[in-house]
Amino acid sequence: MFSKEEDKMVSLGLNSINERFDEGVSKALDFLTEIGTYYLNERKEPEAEKTVVSIKEIGKAATLQGMANAAVSAIRALEKLLQGSIEQNMQDIAIRVLLSFGAIGKTAAEQQMEIVAKLAASVLGKSGNTAALLNKERETMAVIIGLGEIGKAVTRMKFPDLSENTAICISCLGDVGKLTAQKNLEKAAVGVELMLQEMAAVAMQENLQNTVRSITSSIEEVGRNAEEENMENAVIQAISALQIIVSNAGNRYLNDASIAAKVALESFNELDIINDEANIKKIEAIRETMRALWVDSI
Repeated sequence: MFSKEEDKMVSLGLNSINERFDEGVSKALDFLTEIGTYYLNERKEPEAEKTVVSIKEIGKAATLQGMANAAVSAIRALEKLLQGSIEQNMQDIAIRVLLSFGAIGKTAAEQQMEIVAKLAASVLGKSGNTAALLNKERETMAVIIGLGEIGKAVTRMKFPDLSENTAICISCLGDVGKLTAQKNLEKAAVGVELMLQEMAAVAMQENLQNTVRSITSSIEEVGRNAEEENMENAVIQAISALQIIVSNAGNRYLNDASIAAKVALESFNELDIINDEANIKKIEAIRETMRALWVDSI
């Protein structure tokens, strides 16, 4: 439960955003970062979680007001709490922080605040690589969700085709996906492929052929790494995603993208894999888990 002083500081931060008063936002974030670190060190999880949520809300409000410096400060504050949660081995808090990066980055992308969205995606990409290398699948999944949500938001901006931020999200997802396959984190590998498929769906709606081609390449790489590790569900999801891109891109006359997906499909040895009911259920369960995590975080 927050003290009156903490409630006061949260109000200061939000009111300062309404008044576009950067110093007030900075004061609130500094206080919340300090008290959040204290809660982590004392292993007071509910209080630490509430602090993370408050910083996230300040960050989102800042992006909605076009206050880039305040939004960046919120991301930096969350980075400090992420480090503290890792040091204290408080997994649930780490996941909450990672999803918060996604929430701020998605809002920033929707407001066309490219610098803030880029920072959020970059922080997530770095965190995802670290989590995958340490075999932390739940944290890795949170990163994947955040990157995917930012990626879909920046892709909806339409111009240019394959913007810098879209490319960053695709690249980060691809890198995390390859690592998860190599570390045999199959749920996370499937998660990457699902988010890339969702990004491809948005890109095809906006007729962004270069974006679709780049996503196709990432799906292929993740799938081939999964194939090397005999991760059947991840291979099935990669093939399924590529088949959908072939069909939908062709229907929208994105011929280069459709051809690229066809070529990617040919790189798999197991094109005759049957999507049996058990595999489909496992993949859908991963999709639903990801959706629930995201809905709970926003």
